[in-house]
Amino acid sequence: MSLVFVSLGVLVLMLVVIFLANIKKEFELVNAAARKNYSYQLADELRESSDDLTLMARSYVVTGNDKYQRFFNRILAIRNGEAPRPKDYSDFYWDLLTEPEESGDVELEEKASFESLMVKAGFTLNEFALLKRSQSESNELVRLENVAMHAMKGEFDDGTGTFQIKKAPDQALAIQIMYSPEYQAAKARIMEPIKNFNRLVQQRNVAFVQKLEVELEYRMLLGLVLALTLLVVLAIGYFSLLRLVLRPVKLLSMGVEQLEKGEYMEVGNACGVAELKKLIEIFNHTEVTLRQREKEKEAAIADLREKGLALEREKGRTEKLLLNVLPIAIVDRLQRGEKVEAETFPEVTVLFADIVGFTQMSLELGPHSVANLLNEVFEIFDILAEKYRLEKIKTIGDCYMAVAGVPDRSPTHAQQMADFAIEALELLKAQNVRLSRNVEIRIGMHCGTVAAGIIGRKKFAYDLWGDVVNITSRLEGTAVPMKIHVSESVHSRLEESYLFEERGEVELKNRGKLRTYFLIGKKTKKE
Repeated sequence: MSLVFVSLGVLVLMLVVIFLANIKKEFELVNAAARKNYSYQLADELRESSDDLTLMARSYVVTGNDKYQRFFNRILAIRNGEAPRPKDYSDFYWDLLTEPEESGDVELEEKASFESLMVKAGFTLNEFALLKRSQSESNELVRLENVAMHAMKGEFDDGTGTFQIKKAPDQALAIQIMYSPEYQAAKARIMEPIKNFNRLVQQRNVAFVQKLEVELEYRMLLGLVLALTLLVVLAIGYFSLLRLVLRPVKLLSMGVEQLEKGEYMEVGNACGVAELKKLIEIFNHTEVTLRQREKEKEAAIADLREKGLALEREKGRTEKLLLNVLPIAIVDRLQRGEKVEAETFPEVTVLFADIVGFTQMSLELGPHSVANLLNEVFEIFDILAEKYRLEKIKTIGDCYMAVAGVPDRSPTHAQQMADFAIEALELLKAQNVRLSRNVEIRIGMHCGTVAAGIIGRKKFAYDLWGDVVNITSRLEGTAVPMKIHVSESVHSRLEESYLFEERGEVELKNRGKLRTYFLIGKKTKKE
């Protein structure tokens, strides 16, 4: 009898599991279709954004109307996640928008770069690589479009990626660029990866759907077999119950009635009292065992929870230590399992600063006092570095090295570093007055191209390489105390907004004579 009930329970459970599994697979089919549509939507959005950029750039170079350039910049900002996306950002959005003022009435969503949308879509590596390549080709096309639009304003590339050369506006050149064979070939290179991406998505989706359909058919067949088996077991259970339970109970009832009448009837062992007593004993024993195991489980869960909290605390300490060694962007890439290789940054500003007379100061004050002094000065630098979004590279003795534009490629790297240096001098002067001392520093700044990456495998560090680093070090070594010694490249980038004092030509080791300047401060509006 027990076997019958166990069989019924197992069959019912298996049917429920199959039913839930089928629901899950049907849900996966719906999700697969949704992911496929979303994948096509992303690919089409990338294609459409490239076409919209072409339309706006061509409209600008033909008409000279600034609204098309604003539309162009806004399309780029939305795609890069720098501006919020309109709620109904469809294929027709830029076809319906006629004036820039209309965008103020559009309901906006959160900022989301196209790359973050690709990651969220859960593409395979090959699919992701194809869309990424198409995006890269589109970004290369943006470079040509920017060249054309700057030509309309009489601004031309100075060789560093910025448009510092000023000439007469050249609309003919702008139109020639936008309709050149080179431009058309670049457009074609954008479409090829998108075509291959759609093919891969279609293949993956077809294979996934076919697999799910086979599994559903198998489960349906298995469910049918189980249902028939359940009917057979129910029939067996009914007749077993009738013979083993209902008939003995009926005989026992008849015996009780006979006893009430004063008559006797032999019932035999049909009542099964001993079996019921044994069942109660087994139940009680099981209840005690389960109660003890529940207490053990609760203790184990509490222990695991405590260990989990300890692990979280240790993880937090580890991440904090890692962030003190490497830039946050590099740490994020490492935690995602990405390989971090050295990169070239064409536009950065490097700063070196050291304390004047540090060697003699070390002899006079002693190690403990010198360490406290360095902590006080470098704490100022660290706070300002975070404020102006700089990356502290390292400290060597009394020398402090920082960079702007790495690893985040910032177009305002020179301004960020200039503001950092100016405020650092002001705070150090204020600290000297407050503590009645005269600690002086030398500062050197230079702009240019560097390579940056992680060096070492165990005690690793993030560092910079390049001629810019060497020149900056020499500018700092030849600086005047409590002044900011900068190169001509820094001066050319900041002369419109900052005050400078020309120092003249300075002899730098292994570099000859270079024209240098002292950065004094920011210009006021009247200046």
